[in-house]
Amino acid sequence: MLQRWQTKLEWLNLAVLLLLPLYHFYSADPLLPGSLALLYLFNLAALVASFRLKPYSAAVKKLSASAWLEQHLLLALILTLLCWFYLPQAPFIQPQAQWLWLSTQLTIMGLLLRLCWAVKKQPVAPATSGQNWLVGYASQSGMAQQLAQSSARQLQQAGFSVALAELNQLTQHQLNQYQRALFVVSTYGEGEAPDNASQFYQLAQQWQSSLDQLQFAVLALGDRSYQQFCAFGHWLQQWLHSREAKALQPLLELDSSERQSAALTQWQQLLTGFTAPLTAQQAPTIDTGASWLQASLSSRYIANPASTGLPCYIVKLQAPAGTHWQAGDIVDIQPENSKCNVALWLTRHLVNGCQAVHYQGRHIPLCWALAELQLDKVQPPAHGESLAQWLTAQPKLPLRSYSIASVPAEGPITLLVRQVQCNDGALGIGSGWLTAWAMEQQPVQIRLRSHNQFHLPADSSNTPLIFIANGTGIAGIRALLAQRVALGQRQNWLLFGERKQQSDFFFARDIQQWQQQGFISHCSLAFSQDQTEKRYVQHVLAEQQQQLRQWLAQGAAIYVCGSLHGMGEAVHQVLQQVVGEAGLAQLKQQGRYRRDLY
Repeated sequence: MLQRWQTKLEWLNLAVLLLLPLYHFYSADPLLPGSLALLYLFNLAALVASFRLKPYSAAVKKLSASAWLEQHLLLALILTLLCWFYLPQAPFIQPQAQWLWLSTQLTIMGLLLRLCWAVKKQPVAPATSGQNWLVGYASQSGMAQQLAQSSARQLQQAGFSVALAELNQLTQHQLNQYQRALFVVSTYGEGEAPDNASQFYQLAQQWQSSLDQLQFAVLALGDRSYQQFCAFGHWLQQWLHSREAKALQPLLELDSSERQSAALTQWQQLLTGFTAPLTAQQAPTIDTGASWLQASLSSRYIANPASTGLPCYIVKLQAPAGTHWQAGDIVDIQPENSKCNVALWLTRHLVNGCQAVHYQGRHIPLCWALAELQLDKVQPPAHGESLAQWLTAQPKLPLRSYSIASVPAEGPITLLVRQVQCNDGALGIGSGWLTAWAMEQQPVQIRLRSHNQFHLPADSSNTPLIFIANGTGIAGIRALLAQRVALGQRQNWLLFGERKQQSDFFFARDIQQWQQQGFISHCSLAFSQDQTEKRYVQHVLAEQQQQLRQWLAQGAAIYVCGSLHGMGEAVHQVLQQVVGEAGLAQLKQQGRYRRDLY
């Protein structure tokens, strides 16, 4: 409403200024006194200035003080009319002077109001290098954060001013400060917000202010194996629409297991549309973190030979010299099909697998390239079709991600991989490749991915840490413990659970040695099949609530790694019972509750 009043005042004033010369020309005294001529010129200059200020306030339509300003604007208009009708004193006794005096009052009011907006708000500039951008992210495993950082970097290189922030850091007031925003958000578990967006999710549903000044785009990350694919990204898109924000393009869905994605290409095209016109050279392309490396499979052995569960393997990959990662980080693996499956596909489609092809910068036999493709979705090339172009269009096998169980000082990248069996008894692609099909010393394509949410605290020298894991989740915890041992930090409490201690106590030698050396001050184990009644990690945690409270009172942080369903949810419920929902939310905000669940 306030904007409409401003516009009406300006157009009314413009009409007065246009009619006044005509009225004066046809009046008895066509000569305008010098004082009124100066007033007319001042009025005209003020009106021009008011229109020039209009772009600075065009985006400001609803503010908490708008009702107050409207009341005072109406009062000023009433006072102006009173001055016009009841104070016809010299030098404003002439009708022309009265009209000019009214026009001047309207212009000054509009100009002052425009100036107030200009001081209160940053101008909404066209797409130039001075424009402010917000890049917000919600990331559980680090990929969304890396994409957000890459997007922000590309905008900054084009000269934009960019603020990069996790969603939990954003407030209602801050969102009102930006005209354009990019959001890169992942979905945690079955449609939940990641930990660094959970507080934003709770608070944002209570915010009522409009975001109609905001233009935005959302890149949603997820895993299609989950039923609620990209659910949090969809919620954010709908929430922004409900607050009257305007989408720059429809929501993009990115399956984080895909190495090639049309969604990522469209996101890059959106960025290029803003950055390319402002850069002398071609804008850089977005990336998902570190580049791909060739590691060799140095060794592997079964870690639970007598287990009643599926076989688990310790897999060691020798990365190139100089490769670095941190405890808590993740490695992405590009799996390959077994040679048997590739041979069956070639035989079925009568294709020569020995012919050479150019594929991803390599000259290799066709059978090697086929090993990286989803063979059940690949049709043979048409007669005369270029093999290179045909291969580029075929779907690649989805990536597999694993927690790293070692630190760089120990040498190779160590993984703990449990074999997955399909309904027909065949091994899953990722676990089959690492535990059965790849030969020792064979190259394995890897990409190291920083997992900031699961790193040790920046200053953890005096911080007690509680580590909770089950199954293969002990891999990520083992790396964190190794880093703590290297730093000489002894306040560590480990809770670990599996089936049987004799067969399923992964990394038992390391854990027992660190315990003997005093680096693990408390070690609580739960092996579900070693007694009649099932006993899991969450049961041990619930039994030791008093000790848990003592550690938390001393400033301890909690790290949980393992299965989302079952252990992860049960541990979360126990923690809620101990510290309450508000207390758990505070631990998340302080970075004292970190999870790597799958």
